[in-house]
Amino acid sequence: MMWIGVVCEGDRDYDMIKHVASHFLEEETQWLWLQPDPEFGTQINGNGWKGVLRWCETHKEDLDLYISEITPKIDALIIQIDADVARCEEEVYCKRILCGCAEQGTVDPLNCDLAINGQCPQTLPPNSLCNGTPAELTAYLKELIKTYLEDKKDIPVLLVPCDASDTWILAAFEETEDDLEAVPSPWKIITRKKDFHGIRIPGRKKLKSPYLQLIDEVCAKWETVKGKCPQASAFEAELKNQLGIS
Repeated sequence: MMWIGVVCEGDRDYDMIKHVASHFLEEETQWLWLQPDPEFGTQINGNGWKGVLRWCETHKEDLDLYISEITPKIDALIIQIDADVARCEEEVYCKRILCGCAEQGTVDPLNCDLAINGQCPQTLPPNSLCNGTPAELTAYLKELIKTYLEDKKDIPVLLVPCDASDTWILAAFEETEDDLEAVPSPWKIITRKKDFHGIRIPGRKKLKSPYLQLIDEVCAKWETVKGKCPQASAFEAELKNQLGIS
């Protein structure tokens, strides 16, 4: 039996990761939800992508303990943020680009009042770092996560679906050859009507029951999803590699 730890943005991201990975892994798998979860300090780190980076920063010194010394010992650690962060959040670029900000270098980007109040002087995305393609957005964010992990860079599987893990839902349900990873805000497309392919989504909220129905279709059509979403294929390959599964 394998144990896999998950650090992710929210509840539905955890559901997606757990069910999809359980689908393509051949061995029986148990899951350890590390973030966000009140038992492991959600009140300190918060939810969302900032909570993920805060968790990485907080645990960078003892990250190897999660791999080798806690009980149960985990065989892989998945750290997830969605690539939409790189489309709309100035903070993810703060340490890597000069933008004429008096606060830069003196304030934690995750707690910057200028960013919180919508006054960050950066332009998104900074062309000196990436041109906004899905591959470059995901690659940049993986490197960003590594900076928060410092010397523990080789331990986790870094999952950065583009634009978000909801894109995998579009890939499973929609008959399209479009570059789905270049589509911003896939959840808005999914909730454009009162139901999505017969699955009712009350209030356009990511409630567990209807979302699990959507995930079931993602699992059933996983090979199709991988064909349309390179980051989905990369996730499977990287996790299997870390677990030593061919």
